[in-house]
Amino acid sequence: MKIMYSRRPGRTLRAPGWTLPATALMAAGCVTAAGMPAAAGAAAGAPARAAARTAAAARVHRPRIGKVIGTITIKRIHLKIKVREGVTERVLSRGVGHYPRTAPPGTLGNTVLLGHRTTWLHPFGKLDRLRRGDRIVLKTHHRTYVYRVRGRHIITPSDRRALEPVPFKRGKAPDGRYVTLISCTPKGSDRHRIVVVGKMSK
Repeated sequence: MKIMYSRRPGRTLRAPGWTLPATALMAAGCVTAAGMPAAAGAAAGAPARAAARTAAAARVHRPRIGKVIGTITIKRIHLKIKVREGVTERVLSRGVGHYPRTAPPGTLGNTVLLGHRTTWLHPFGKLDRLRRGDRIVLKTHHRTYVYRVRGRHIITPSDRRALEPVPFKRGKAPDGRYVTLISCTPKGSDRHRIVVVGKMSK
């Protein structure tokens, strides 16, 4: 099998035919190692202050990497799998990972989740089949949150707009509760990212 090398010394990436591990996703620009984009703290007003309070609370109570924080269920693609904190290779080999420093499930802002499409448990293997209005259900230890799919995007690895507090709206203060699902596309390639955005109904 052909091996490709990442830009980070000492780390190898699997070649086409495999979905890249979380470290490769970060190296490719799918997520940002620094956390949320600068725009997360740039917007002014009451919604931004509320989001800041939520983020501060999340930092205080941030789960350890690898800890199960809930379950994601999507009926359309017959998915029901645990969500763990973090996007390390180990975490994503076991299911879906919550990108640290994005909103916890059910809170104001953007809850960003990553998953493989072709390797390990490949939870996001059928992400491209989701349609507008499909339910994305996140169940934590205490509550259940229901989001509805609003749109699907294909982006380049360097495009970080999916991480914004309002997905794909740079600099906009949080105006609701979002969930963003990210994986590589097409299957077996890291050429682009497929992004599905959902929003919780009021």
